[in-house]
Amino acid sequence: MNSNRITEDEVLSLVISQLIAYGYSAVAQSVADATGASTDMMPSARLSELLQIAKDKNEEEDSDDDYSGKDFDREAPRDDMDVQRNVSGFDVESMRNAQPKTAPEYNQLYYTQHKGPCRTAIFSSDGRFAATGSHDSSLKLLDVNKMKNRSGDAGDKPVIRTLYDHLEQVNDLSFHPNGLVLASCSNDQSIKLFDLSKTGVKRAFRYLQDAQPVNSICFHPSGDFLLAGTKDAAVRIYDVKTLQCYTNSSNADMHRGSISQIRYSNTGKIFATSSLDGTVRIWDSISSHCIKVLDGAHGGTAVSSVRFTNNEKYLMTAGLDSTIRLWDISSGKVLMEYKGHEQRVQMLQPTFNYNEDFIMIGDEASTDVVCYDTQTGTLAKRIPGHNNLVRCIAASPVDNGILTCR
Repeated sequence: MNSNRITEDEVLSLVISQLIAYGYSAVAQSVADATGASTDMMPSARLSELLQIAKDKNEEEDSDDDYSGKDFDREAPRDDMDVQRNVSGFDVESMRNAQPKTAPEYNQLYYTQHKGPCRTAIFSSDGRFAATGSHDSSLKLLDVNKMKNRSGDAGDKPVIRTLYDHLEQVNDLSFHPNGLVLASCSNDQSIKLFDLSKTGVKRAFRYLQDAQPVNSICFHPSGDFLLAGTKDAAVRIYDVKTLQCYTNSSNADMHRGSISQIRYSNTGKIFATSSLDGTVRIWDSISSHCIKVLDGAHGGTAVSSVRFTNNEKYLMTAGLDSTIRLWDISSGKVLMEYKGHEQRVQMLQPTFNYNEDFIMIGDEASTDVVCYDTQTGTLAKRIPGHNNLVRCIAASPVDNGILTCR
């Protein structure tokens, strides 16, 4: 007997995942119940891929206009997107001796509008797709290449589809690492999971119900867990396979106010939370114990955002004291402050650009995006052209492209 032969349980799992990817979730559930197969009930086009490989003995490249099945699978970057991230990060010495950099030139390439204000945006990990979430409860899925290269043809529509399943405003988004699922959270106290491999589907195939409005979510890099921060102080960690929820509600280290944002580091070994209580907390992902507290991170004002650098040594935070700070995680000390924008009321969401040379944030005193040089702290550029306050900025992981939400 061939010891490498695929097992019955593995075959059944592939069949079930493929049925879900085709939109037959009820049939898939019946197969799972009847066979007792071990499966995470997540959509996957892996079975059809294996059959195609066996048939043709060649992998065929999908058309950029085909949005079904494996078009959303994780692939090696295309030649025109093969840009390496800056994973070396910063060090204190280079920041001390850094010379100011010239900020990129930004020109609007595409504009799309929700019925209400846009509150959040995100790029997929390969930079091929983006998504936005709105106060009107809708989400939009976008083709980045089509946003950048408008042809003017009738079929030239960067919006792949609009998703409707929330009852209130969308607060945050997260792409699953497999590229097939988009998660969203809302004031309607739910987290929704949308199957992107099935064209025409506008409703979630799975949802997680909470007792509080959900402010922020983030998939673990493995895709096995989903972090959630809500209006209360306890961190939620969902097992994506079992849907079981773990909280730190009995932990003495938990926040004392609502969690405004929650983010994993690149490897998922640690995660960070920011809160209306004015603190930032860093947690060990395995034990869920708090390993660092930044008390009064923004002079006691609410902290709106938290984000790790790629090398996981530093943390960027923004707060209602009109300041962005870059922290050394090991020492808990501030390495750099960025001042020149106003943030007194809104929970603005800044971002690093793809190689972390610049930090960008909206400005309550204007409709500009303020761009700071990360290593020198200087205000490098103001990006005008918006007709309202920019609440959130998302940066492409592969180039200097950005999405601004207003």
